[in-house]
Amino acid sequence: MGSIREAGSSVVQILQPEFLIGRASASSLRLGARYVSAQHALIRWAGSMWELKDLGSRNGTFLDDVRMKSGSELPLRVGSRIFFGKPDQTWEVVSDDPPCVMAVPLDGGAPALEEAELVVLPSVQEPLVTIYRDSEGAWVLEQPEQIAPIRNLQVFQVDGRQWRFCCPEKHWRTSLADPSTELEVRYLQLRFSVSRDEEHVELEVVSGTRRHELGARAHNYLLLTLARKRLADAAEGLPETSCGWVYLEDLAHDPSMAPPQLNIDVFRLRQQFAALGVVDAANIIERRPRTRQLRIGASQIAVTVL
Repeated sequence: MGSIREAGSSVVQILQPEFLIGRASASSLRLGARYVSAQHALIRWAGSMWELKDLGSRNGTFLDDVRMKSGSELPLRVGSRIFFGKPDQTWEVVSDDPPCVMAVPLDGGAPALEEAELVVLPSVQEPLVTIYRDSEGAWVLEQPEQIAPIRNLQVFQVDGRQWRFCCPEKHWRTSLADPSTELEVRYLQLRFSVSRDEEHVELEVVSGTRRHELGARAHNYLLLTLARKRLADAAEGLPETSCGWVYLEDLAHDPSMAPPQLNIDVFRLRQQFAALGVVDAANIIERRPRTRQLRIGASQIAVTVL
């Protein structure tokens, strides 16, 4: 991902698709010096490269020690040096890679970066909110009370803190030539091997001729519980859309599946399936926030007690 570093220090700024520099509170890089204009300059991703634009600043924007013309745009590359008004603070481009999907805290601090098409907030240690792609490839915001589409630059709140979602306009999921060969939750077969005391839950994931041994993980027990519910509902003849839904309150009776541990396990499961290359890994756990229900997303399930 694109980034700049302050010369003579270890301070690194990850570049958002549109990265405003100035004294204004809305700036991505806020500089307090009086010689810096409120909206001094803009670094933006132009589709194939980063560009620096002077926004009509009073004291000028300098690229490699040359003052830019007011309102002009110039390309950036690794090693480019930038300062704003005076060379007291000089910044160097250390990466000109394309921007990534991220959520940026408006009160400062490090952004939450997309990893395997998952953005979790406020942190991976406390995953209260998740941003991921839905089955149509659009980004959605999953909050405790609702799941809704989210657009580029949309501001939202998590636990009393405001964040801005940043997504490059042309950030599309890569698809394989034959969709039937994609690793998607709906194609997966999940095979659980459970010890008689249920202390160990091993999981194997099968898709076509591919097999993935995921071993025994603590969070597999949550997935097993949801799998058993879905199997039981299917055996009773319930419609597929109704099978497997469990109320959070019913899971909370087990301390190992009560919040916040449940949220952590849901994140770890999604992360684990994303690491396999499952393009809709978030759907391994489906949620109904309004009714406080969740279920396992896969329907091809087998459970063996050893």
